[in-house]
Amino acid sequence: MIVGTSEIVGLIIKAGIVLFLALNIVPIMVYAERKVSAFIQRRIGPEKIGIYGVIQPLADALKFILKEAFYPPGANKFFYYIGPMISVLSPLLAFMAVPLIPILQPIRTELSALVVIAFSSLGVWGLLLGGWSSDNKFSLLGALRSSSQFISYEVSLSASILAMLIIYGTFDFVKIVEMQGENIVKWGVLLNPLAFLTFFISALAESGRIPFDLPEAEAELVGGYHTEYSGMKFAMFFMGEFVHLALTSCVMIILFFGGWNMPFIRISSLLPPDYLFTPVLEYAIGFGVFSAKLLLLLGIFIFIRWTWPRFRFDQLIRFGWGTLILLSLISIVISAIIAVL
Repeated sequence: MIVGTSEIVGLIIKAGIVLFLALNIVPIMVYAERKVSAFIQRRIGPEKIGIYGVIQPLADALKFILKEAFYPPGANKFFYYIGPMISVLSPLLAFMAVPLIPILQPIRTELSALVVIAFSSLGVWGLLLGGWSSDNKFSLLGALRSSSQFISYEVSLSASILAMLIIYGTFDFVKIVEMQGENIVKWGVLLNPLAFLTFFISALAESGRIPFDLPEAEAELVGGYHTEYSGMKFAMFFMGEFVHLALTSCVMIILFFGGWNMPFIRISSLLPPDYLFTPVLEYAIGFGVFSAKLLLLLGIFIFIRWTWPRFRFDQLIRFGWGTLILLSLISIVISAIIAVL
């Protein structure tokens, strides 16, 4: 009974830490989006709220909280409210199976890859229900676009993950990172670059960001699936988008970039072996390495958003079902050859 209680307490603590870190990615991304877009467009960006505008995300959150909760008269009230919740809860639940460091994985299972795929794939239901229940033609069109787009690119995303699971022979994210170690030759990006390319493009499309933001497409659909949303319900859709982007980036780091390992250098070799706090320092350095890789990938995603044009919807679907799925299947064949040899 005592062991069971300690396990539950440990699970709650780990889940709380992971949720805190995942939710804090949102204000960081909001601030970075504004500053990077301002730099690219030769503007100043936010600078009035706090030093260099660093408290601007807090002001935005306060604005969303204080806004009037608008409700369309003809909307389905239950699904209208539950749509944004599903959108943000789906990636947060998937984060429970993502190890940021070996001891910081609330759901410790050998099938962590399947858990992440299962939970993250539920996010499209939030967009679909939100757009359908709003009783607005633009919202419905955005919901239909999002469902067709995300289902299309979910196939290539899962196939690229499967390609790496074939190479490493396990579904456990922790074991995959341990297999890669500090030797970058064993990192997934060098073992199967094609799988990395398909995963990167699919992750960009799954997050619904430019050049794959057709479900929103302000020039065509006003606001897409969230046209009739305001206040915190509107903010929850964007929270879900940013958390999902961070989730796919974390999975990308684990599968292709060695997780919390440093290239060429084993972290334990940098610390004294007999020091009492050596394990704590090793985990702290590993978390710092993982965070640096995450921020770099998120910065690349932000840069792509403000430099690439948007696809047409027919081009997006044709590329997803034609080119990208073919490349992901080829990457599976390459992984099978590597695993046999």
